[in-house]
Amino acid sequence: MTRYLVVAVVFQGALAACQHVPLDVPQRPHKTPSQTPATVDEPTVPADSFVTLSDPVAAHKELCTPDMNHPKFPDDADTLTRVFCQDAKPGGVMPAPKSLAELLALLGLDFKDPNGRNGAGGNPAFAILGHSSALTARKVSTIAPTAFIFTPPNADGTKVPGFVAVGFDPGETFVEIASHDPTTDDINFYLVLFDKDCTRSASGCTLVDLLTPKLVTGWSNVRAYEMSTSLGNTVFDCHVCHQPVDSKKPILRMQENTAPFTHWFSADTAGGKALLADFHAAHGSNEDYGGIPAAMIDKSDPGKLAALVKNAGFADQPNAFPSADVEAQVVDACKMQPAINVPMGTSAAWQAIYDKAVAGSFIAAPYHDVKVTDPMKLDRMTGAYKSWMSGASQTLPDIRDVFLDQGLRDMGFAPKHGLDGRGLLAQMCQECHNTNLDPMQTRQKFLVDKLDAMSRDEKDLAIRRIQMTDDTRLRMPPTLFRTTTADERQLMIDELRR
Repeated sequence: MTRYLVVAVVFQGALAACQHVPLDVPQRPHKTPSQTPATVDEPTVPADSFVTLSDPVAAHKELCTPDMNHPKFPDDADTLTRVFCQDAKPGGVMPAPKSLAELLALLGLDFKDPNGRNGAGGNPAFAILGHSSALTARKVSTIAPTAFIFTPPNADGTKVPGFVAVGFDPGETFVEIASHDPTTDDINFYLVLFDKDCTRSASGCTLVDLLTPKLVTGWSNVRAYEMSTSLGNTVFDCHVCHQPVDSKKPILRMQENTAPFTHWFSADTAGGKALLADFHAAHGSNEDYGGIPAAMIDKSDPGKLAALVKNAGFADQPNAFPSADVEAQVVDACKMQPAINVPMGTSAAWQAIYDKAVAGSFIAAPYHDVKVTDPMKLDRMTGAYKSWMSGASQTLPDIRDVFLDQGLRDMGFAPKHGLDGRGLLAQMCQECHNTNLDPMQTRQKFLVDKLDAMSRDEKDLAIRRIQMTDDTRLRMPPTLFRTTTADERQLMIDELRR
């Protein structure tokens, strides 16, 4: 019997197991084929995504220009600035990390004991996430999770001055960093880009270059862009998630900050174990991942990240994900969850936060089920990755293409089924285009929450952006975040033509 037949048999059992649902569990309408997007755009990062950023020399000057708040600059600045701006001091040298490991070491996040404990014995703390609402959310799953490596939180609940956190996703030549400034008590957010030999070649990088351990070595031209720079006028702007209200200070985001931490790897929860099992099926037990030693992967601890976020003053998250309630309701509806996620689960607690995101009031709500993957797709990509790792294959497909298509709407990657044009604009666009965000960004000319007051010229420009192909940074909404059908885009256009 092949692996695929085994999976099909499990599906049949899961369907039977989900037929008998307790009457007191609130139910959503059954998912019909018409609710699955007719087409699914690839979550691309257009080649021109970073053309508006300053060149590396200018970017370094932006980062390392002293201000009045730091009389001992750079030594009294946040960790990232202090490390990368040492050349601002007489005789100082700007570092040039050549790998993820070297970057982590510069930030004080290197693993001193690769067989030791998470956040103890000189090791940084870490947690691994199998489903995200962040920049590369449409590419994050159990086979390609996000690794967060960060300063261990204080056990007494106090803030660690100068803490730093790094987020790593495979497939992209950048990492995201949050760095606390102990002088101003602000948190600064950075996108740190790096080059590899393939990024400068005519043929570009292959999936093997980007989706295997090859990505974390061979770095050059490392440069950091703070959220207050021209990064704000790209699709990688940090403000949307980390400063959703411009009049308030930036915040750390962790929507799932209470146990059982639904989409986080953990050996202490049923969901976390299911995610770890899928990860190890592809990566085995001997592969380091995202800077984390292989022997420590199963020690992923989202509770430590939640403590760091809480200690920094951000325990109350916007539209927080109620993990315990959601998981309990999903399991009540389908007893084979979380290990078996087809059919999809249901949860009234999840529906409440989803509806707020659909209205454009918050960023997308995480998915209700622990797993976001299509078991058949995941099985194929797991086999492909293992084949490359064993040397049996020299190429790779995009192993991140594992999402459950009928779940894309509930994941927030596609719009809620049945919305009219105005509703589509609210869910697909308002998150980034609303009056609460930084008014200095050019996108603030298109404010979905002020649609009736928008000029004809601005509406016409938005129509042109909706009609663009997915190979340009100007496409709206960006396919990196959202997939929309031709009919849905036409409904948005019709609304804008009113």
